[in-house]
Amino acid sequence: MHKKPPPPPPVTRQATEADAKRHRIPAGYSLKNWDPTEEPIVLLGSVFDANSLGKWIYDWTVYHHGAGSPIGEQAGELWLLLIQLSGKIKRAEEIVPKIRSKDNREMVEEFIEAGDRITDKLRKLLKACEAPMLRSSAKPKKEGQLDKSAGVEFVETLFGADREMEKTDKFMANVRLWNVRFDTNCEEILKKATI
Repeated sequence: MHKKPPPPPPVTRQATEADAKRHRIPAGYSLKNWDPTEEPIVLLGSVFDANSLGKWIYDWTVYHHGAGSPIGEQAGELWLLLIQLSGKIKRAEEIVPKIRSKDNREMVEEFIEAGDRITDKLRKLLKACEAPMLRSSAKPKKEGQLDKSAGVEFVETLFGADREMEKTDKFMANVRLWNVRFDTNCEEILKKATI
């Protein structure tokens, strides 16, 4: 008996300037790392989605510290948490209009708002990492691209014990807690939205 091959992953279209305009992203920002069907996250002159940002952070962390290092493992967990947070928010936003019960709809909306607040904390954390990145990079290689020292400096800032590690750990703990609470309070509501 032959199994059918799995379907190919959906092809993501390239983000356009129109997508950037719709999300109020300034002209000239690099859009190559952003899936325009996802919420944009800006770091310096580049636009990411949760998955591509997590991968970018993980890749730079592994480059600098190694895949099996504790910080490499933490970066991998951060990547997973970013995907879970954005995926659950997106799914809830898509289903919330179909929820019949006012109380259930309001609860899911509150979780969406809490998820958005956590995402705002991520943006503030990324902002705190930008200045050290710029200082470390003597000059940009080409528009929208920094040299290797900027990526390493980002990792050192995000996970550095004397820098932003405490905020990074707190952010990750907030996402873990939000995930558990979302699963406990919203999962059944989303599965049975129109019942």
